[in-house]
Amino acid sequence: MRKLTKNHTTIVLKAILLSLGIYLIVLYKAADKLVDNEVAKFHLVTKSISDYQSTLYLLGALFEAEIAAKQNDELIGPYLTKGKVYAAAQHSELTRNERIVSITAKNLFVRMPEIVSAEQVLYYYRSYEGKKIMSTHSFEQNSLAYESVFSRKKCIASLTCSKYASERDLEDRLIVSNIYLDRVTEQPIITISSPVYFQGVMVGDLNVDVYLDKFPFLVDKEYISQFSAVGRQVVVEDLRYPFSTYAYSADYRADDDLLVTYRIPYSKIIIDYGWLLVGLLIILIYVLNKLEELQIKRTKLSLAEVAIRKDELTSLYNRAILKDSAIKYAMEKKGIAVIAVDGDKIKAINDNYGHHVGDEAIIHIAESMRRCFRESDYLIRSGGDEFIVILPGCSLTAAEKLAEQLSSEASSKPFGADGLTLNISVGVSKLREGESLQNVLKRADARLYLAKENKYT
Repeated sequence: MRKLTKNHTTIVLKAILLSLGIYLIVLYKAADKLVDNEVAKFHLVTKSISDYQSTLYLLGALFEAEIAAKQNDELIGPYLTKGKVYAAAQHSELTRNERIVSITAKNLFVRMPEIVSAEQVLYYYRSYEGKKIMSTHSFEQNSLAYESVFSRKKCIASLTCSKYASERDLEDRLIVSNIYLDRVTEQPIITISSPVYFQGVMVGDLNVDVYLDKFPFLVDKEYISQFSAVGRQVVVEDLRYPFSTYAYSADYRADDDLLVTYRIPYSKIIIDYGWLLVGLLIILIYVLNKLEELQIKRTKLSLAEVAIRKDELTSLYNRAILKDSAIKYAMEKKGIAVIAVDGDKIKAINDNYGHHVGDEAIIHIAESMRRCFRESDYLIRSGGDEFIVILPGCSLTAAEKLAEQLSSEASSKPFGADGLTLNISVGVSKLREGESLQNVLKRADARLYLAKENKYT
């Protein structure tokens, strides 16, 4: 069980390291693309703001031209529908300029319905003459704080009124506010204003409130207003991600003195694509687990094959190895020499000292064989006290010398608790061209028995 747990722990650790490595490589390779994707989303928002600026500039110029052109005309409605013109109580009547703006706006809304239907923006005209608001959307009248819309303090603080803007801000006829919380909708907005003049006097301004939360990209974003070396700066960032100070920055100049900076925390990329790490981890755990199971099966199969071919007592090969393709390959490519080995008088040892000592004698022969031959040679216990040595790429002369060395090694070293010694008999043969393995083994056996007969007769 301990080994099994250790294996599972190793698999998990390997999977974690591999998945983390692959994940980091993918992020490193794709980091620029991922950042570019975030920047592209930011640029879609900034492009929308730029488009609103262009539209507002043209509409402001249109209203100004209409006011100048229709001063002597008879003004006949239709005016804006009721509920879209808001006024302080003491200034309820529309001035002439306000009527011109109202008629122009009504006609404009008919020709450009998208201005009225757009959910992410609110267009409105603010009249400084009669303190009125003409809006594309209706509000509950008690929800709109009229005085705050014209408040000098609020206008200067948020930069939402052309009337209190600096000459520098008015040069391009566009003023972009700070990002602030709208008192009516309680949403973060940015206001773009364009002044409307009549005879050199500012009679009002045309405004567009851009509701930032209407852009999916800006949901959950934080807006930090600050002053920097470039002037006003609004930093857009997502504070849900840790280490937000370590970030890539993209800038958009909304106005001459307003820089909008979008910070993309590197942790955002890591966390947002964390699903890739989890997916890799799950896949690698599964794959490594299957590979481990396959390796265990292969190991068991290999051990089973070895067990089939190994002699239990001596750990030498048994006769099953004679069918191995490696031996057939050696016969065809290198040639082989064969030594047949037999222990002398093993039966007498069994009778006099017991079978356990006889087993020690057989083990002694096997150990002597290991000391004399190469690892690439095949050492085989063919049965009882009989052994075979197959020597790939070995000449007959070399095989005969090795056989003599084995005989000397086996007889010179005692074995067992009683310090017994034993002799062995050997027979050597060399594979002839076209000869079978069985035949060369028979010739080696024949020479073995001849040597044994000569030794004991």
